[in-house]
Amino acid sequence: MKLIYNKEKPTAIEKAEIENTLIEMCDPQTRALLRLAVDFNVWSCEQSNRPKLMVHCKSREVTAAIGSRQEILKKLLQRILGCEVTMEIYYNIPEGLVYFDTEGAVAPAKWYLCNRKDCGSMKIPLPD
Repeated sequence: MKLIYNKEKPTAIEKAEIENTLIEMCDPQTRALLRLAVDFNVWSCEQSNRPKLMVHCKSREVTAAIGSRQEILKKLLQRILGCEVTMEIYYNIPEGLVYFDTEGAVAPAKWYLCNRKDCGSMKIPLPD
């Protein structure tokens, strides 16, 4: 396997290889869930202001299922990238983006809303 993970700025092709490697390392259920996602992106360690894994899902159910596997995904991605991993898992509703809280930002709630106007600066806890 090529050592593409230690380069400072991976190209789009290398990012695709990292994403494919992550999928290959997952168990069959997690792999199937990631394939149900609308989109997911892996960012390099040098982009510290971004989560390392962002998963855009189709529904609350898929978001919750992937969110329940967050520890597994973080550990696998940490092995691939070699740095600390944070995640964002979300789906869209008309009011904004609904996130599964993988980082404990709105604990004890599991879900929060970033509405269209305040997305990124305001996290509104939502009931389960």
